[in-house]
Amino acid sequence: MTNVWPLVWSHGRGWVEAVGGMLGPVHFRLPDDREVQPFAVFPWADETPPPEQPVLTGLISRGRGEWPCVPFGQGSGPVDAEWDPPIHGEAAHNRWHRIDNGEDPSRVRVRYHCATAGPVASLERHVSGIDGEPGIDCRLIVRVRRPCALPVGLHPTLRMPARPGGLVINPGTFAFGLTYPEEVEPGRDVVASAREFADLAAVPRRDGGAVDLRTLPLAESSESLVQLCGSDGQVDVTNLDEAYRFSLRWDPRQLPSYVLWISNAGRRNWPWNGRHYALGVEPVCAAFDLGVSASVGANAISARAIPTSLSLRPEVPLVIDYRLGVSTASEPTSLSIAPYFS
Repeated sequence: MTNVWPLVWSHGRGWVEAVGGMLGPVHFRLPDDREVQPFAVFPWADETPPPEQPVLTGLISRGRGEWPCVPFGQGSGPVDAEWDPPIHGEAAHNRWHRIDNGEDPSRVRVRYHCATAGPVASLERHVSGIDGEPGIDCRLIVRVRRPCALPVGLHPTLRMPARPGGLVINPGTFAFGLTYPEEVEPGRDVVASAREFADLAAVPRRDGGAVDLRTLPLAESSESLVQLCGSDGQVDVTNLDEAYRFSLRWDPRQLPSYVLWISNAGRRNWPWNGRHYALGVEPVCAAFDLGVSASVGANAISARAIPTSLSLRPEVPLVIDYRLGVSTASEPTSLSIAPYFS
């Protein structure tokens, strides 16, 4: 049984995992002929669990790169009596199937058929290398069985360099930022809970003052989440140590915010063991990762006219197009917003 499908085009090579339909790792070829691999992979993905620990399954076992989340967030708060999906949705934890013939190495198309209990019928994912560019076009197609409202998101996750401050975020334009309403990891979150901010360089700290979340990793361990609401659909992240820039573009009319997951060695339980450093840059129509009920109902984000769920209908599939890629850090960002966003 195939566990991974290769993706090869003029300016890169990578893989799409059967589990979760995850994209990554991907090696992009820059104009100066260097290859860079921006995506994070869970450090335990290929380890054998210790005898005293349970075997890992689903997303937690193979987490890497980028994957779709329908519904986005925690599985608590079911909208149907018999449906309570796992975190980031059933499709993030199970095997997808390839639906193209594999004759074009620059394209991979996969699909996941969901269990019958919930409103989501299937997810389809098209991943295509952009000829002549170190970039990838992605399309997510969501079909539902009945009318529903759900939080939806994407989950690109990037490697962090070892040096504190070696990764720099250019967040684009956003209306306002919010910190997570509680500690993400008790005793391990340096960011104050339920606070608003206007500048990623000055996010309220739990112990007073402010922390600059533009530059990562932090010098101290932390597990933190912030949401940038009313985004313009573009963010760039520069790896100073490896001299490249990762860029992500999407349609903010569909996904009007994005969540930054700052996993800075804050989780100490197995399998995290204080060794996970990654930055999630997650375009969403959601209220953080708080789940279906929190995102569909009234919340601090939707109260300010920023949608936190999408209305879906069986007769009209939801189609989300987005683009990701890299450029050299010294050059202007070459990744344009795809024409279908206009």
